[in-house]
Amino acid sequence: MSDPKEYFKQPVFHLLGKELLRRYWLNGAFGNSVGLSLFSKVDTDPLRSFLGMTVLSWDQKKRIQIVDLEQAFVESILEWSLSDFVVFITKKPLALKATFEQSEALAFEHFKATVNTIDASFTSLLTERQLKEWWKKKLPNLLIFNQVSNAIKSLPKNDFLRLPVFAYKVTGLPHAFDENNDGGVLFLQMLTAMSNQLLENQIELEKAEQRHGLLNEFYLLKDDIMNYAAIRGLTARDAKNKENQMWRQACIEGISWNVPLKEILRMTTIHPYIGEKVLVVENSGIYSILVELLPEVPILCSSGQFTFAIWQLLRKIASTGTGIYYSGDIDPEGLGMAQKLKNTFGSQLKILGMNQQNFKLVKSDLTMSNSRLKKLDSLKDYQLVMLGKLIHEEQKVAYQEGFLQELIKEIICEFRDET
Repeated sequence: MSDPKEYFKQPVFHLLGKELLRRYWLNGAFGNSVGLSLFSKVDTDPLRSFLGMTVLSWDQKKRIQIVDLEQAFVESILEWSLSDFVVFITKKPLALKATFEQSEALAFEHFKATVNTIDASFTSLLTERQLKEWWKKKLPNLLIFNQVSNAIKSLPKNDFLRLPVFAYKVTGLPHAFDENNDGGVLFLQMLTAMSNQLLENQIELEKAEQRHGLLNEFYLLKDDIMNYAAIRGLTARDAKNKENQMWRQACIEGISWNVPLKEILRMTTIHPYIGEKVLVVENSGIYSILVELLPEVPILCSSGQFTFAIWQLLRKIASTGTGIYYSGDIDPEGLGMAQKLKNTFGSQLKILGMNQQNFKLVKSDLTMSNSRLKKLDSLKDYQLVMLGKLIHEEQKVAYQEGFLQELIKEIICEFRDET
């Protein structure tokens, strides 16, 4: 072997080096001996030969002494100390855990002090864990802290501003506070710490919609043109209790329109133009049919998902005491949506069309997957639980298109006194 160091690249020496490094890290010393059980899964013959021991004497040993290892390395052609060997094997300098942790603690405190000079609100609002995560990122500079500090001081007041426009005004970069980069993450962390929203008001929202809600609390809008609700028969009033003419005229004309999030947020109260009930449907196709067949019924469509716009609309409707009536497919997703609404609006929410009779009438031949069936475990409302059991037992679902006539009859019955 031309290079004597090659001899020590065998597995038994790697295990030995790693064990000695671990001991030094914890205690600042290599100890007195090493148990041979450490090497039970590798060939120990190279280590035996290096120590100059016979096979017989080796087999009788249970431990090797550290002093014997030190002497063997010093007397070797490399004239290594045991420390030299450990560094060669592990490619790491010998270090004490306590010393390292002390050094890290000092570095972290220095980081916090630097951040504090930029803006003291970072260290007062962010958690110790959040600050430590930012420190561990080893950012090349703290530019994002300066940017976010300026952003917090420049938040809009009483008038909504789109996030890219706000970011450009503060930093010159429209995407500086996008959630997929460091600036956006830090900005959202600070807004979360400053937020007055209660967690229970957010519990039914997906994470993306929670972010919408957080931004909107500080008069910032994200993708509001795509975050809308399809409605018909709803009117609204502003902060001065003045009825909005656009909403009113749409009701008079019987027009279905897509109201963007910004308009929903701008209104103080939203309620049916006629009566005190509103119908919520999840299926855009069913919505279109009902809009035509039931022109007097106030109605909105969730398009299969409850976006932040839908939740804001429903909360403002509910705050007026309006009764909310929901219809969806009798499947895990539809039942799940109904349960979320029940969780939020309680007895103010009534369910239409989603019953055992309609399920048995039009259940499909589609076989259910286990992942979809698992969604039924979250149901709590008795009516929904019983439907969930039916789905689980028969592994079938029922779509609104199949029980549309039955649904229409039920809607007419419930809304008879409203029109």
